[in-house]
Amino acid sequence: MTKSESLHQLYKECMDIEFDESSELVKNAETEDERKFIKTVTDFVLQTKQKAAIAEKRF
Repeated sequence: MTKSESLHQLYKECMDIEFDESSELVKNAETEDERKFIKTVTDFVLQTKQKAAIAEKRF
């Protein structure tokens, strides 16, 4: 698998993260850098879902 394919697969998996899973993911991080990465990814996913909800007037 190429890096591009790997990143695309990672993106798809990250977009499936549910907000209620984020605290457990952060808690299970092995390093501070991993913790920061998870927080950044989950923030991105949440923001993306919020934008979609607002655009669809589901707020």
